[in-house]
Formats: sequence, C-alpha cells, structure tokens
Amino acid sequence: GSTTVTSRGDVQVRITVSGGSITAVDALQYPQENPTAVSINGQAIPIYIKEALAAQSSEIQLVSGATETYSGFTGSLQSAILQAKAKG
Repeated sequence: GSTTVTSRGDVQVRITVSGGSITAVDALQYPQENPTAVSINGQAIPIYIKEALAAQSSEIQLVSGATETYSGFTGSLQSAILQAKAKG
C-alpha cells in the first residue's frame, strides 16, 4: 500500500493476496523514533496484522495508545487492498 503519513511518522504495509484472500500483512515502515514508539508499535503492529488477516479488511480495532499507528496502518492497508483489487 501507499505510505500513510501520521504526526508520529510514516506507516506502510504490504499485503499478499492468494485466491482472493489476504494471506499475509507485512509492516514495512512504522514509527520507531524513540523507545516509547518502539514499545507501543512492537505490541500494536502484530495485533493489527492479526486483526487485518481475520477481518480481511482494514476495519480493525484500535489498540489503546497506538492511535497514530492505527491511522497509518489502516490507511496503508486500505490502499494495498484497493491496489490488489485493481489488479484483479
């Protein structure tokens, strides 16, 4: 997906689609500018990935304390989904 800019840093994800289903989500880029961001995103990103795989969409639950990463993650995820659909 495209990079989504947030006030805490850029977020970009890549999805793998097989048979019309999202089979993998990889966080390529996310805020890691300080120990707090590393800690928060170290917990939130795996949850967001798990939820995206379960939901098969960008409609996932927000992890408390990771709002900016959520905005970036879901924005980039939706972009990736739209790109995959455009490619058929």
